[in-house]
Amino acid sequence: TLRELLIVRFIPFFAAGIINGIGHFWGYRNFECPDAATNIPPWGILIGGEELHNNHHTYPTSAKLSVKWWEFDIGWLYIKIFSALGLAKVKRVVPTPTIIPGKSQVDIETLTALISNRIHVMTLYSKTVILPVFLQEKEKHKANGQVDSSVWQKMRAVLMQEPSLNGPQKQHTLEAFLEKYDNLHLVYNFQKNLQAISNKTSATQKELLEALQDWCVQAESAGVSKLREFVPYIKGYALRSV
Repeated sequence: TLRELLIVRFIPFFAAGIINGIGHFWGYRNFECPDAATNIPPWGILIGGEELHNNHHTYPTSAKLSVKWWEFDIGWLYIKIFSALGLAKVKRVVPTPTIIPGKSQVDIETLTALISNRIHVMTLYSKTVILPVFLQEKEKHKANGQVDSSVWQKMRAVLMQEPSLNGPQKQHTLEAFLEKYDNLHLVYNFQKNLQAISNKTSATQKELLEALQDWCVQAESAGVSKLREFVPYIKGYALRSV
C-alpha cells in the first residue's frame, strides 16, 4: 500500500540516506554545533522538516525545526494543527534569546541562559566580535601590502567554524596565524574562555557564576570595542520559550 511504501521505503531512505549524507556535506549553517550538520534547503517539506538538519542537531529536543523567519518546517505545521485539535502537546521548542533592558549584573539567570543556549551565544560572538575584528585587521594590514587574500580567506573559514571540526593541523595553522595579530588573538582567546565556562560540567554553580562575572570584567577592560560592546548582551541575556 501507499502508506507502507512511505513508512518502509521512502522515510528511511530519505532520513537515513539522503539527509544524513547531504546534511553533513552541503548546505548552510545557522549555528556552529559540534558536528558538520547543515541545513540543506530552508524549506523542510519532503521529510517532515529534517532537511533543516543543522537546526535539528543544535536543538535536538525541539518540536520545531525552523528557527529563521524564512525557513519552513512542514512537520511543525502538522504539529500545530494536531495541537489545535487537542491531539498533540508541544513540550519543547527552541528558546528565544531575550535581552532584558537595563540589566547590568551577571546573575544565576544569566548563567542559566548562557549554558542552555551556548551554541547560539557562541555563534553570535563569532559574527559580532570575531568577524568584525578579523576584517579590521585585514584592512589595516592590506593598506601596508601585508595581506595574502587566499590565506585570509582560509583563516576566516577556520575562525568561524566550530573549533572541534578544524582538526589538529588546521588548529595549529590558525594559532600560528593569530600570533601575528594581537586584537584578533585576544578576542579568539576570550571566545575559548567563554566556551569553556558554558561547557564546564564539573564546576559548581557558584564557580561558574564567578568565572562568567570575571569574564565580563576582563572583556570590558580589554581595550577592544567589539568585545566591550558584547558584554551588555551577556549581562542582559535571558531565555523565553515561544
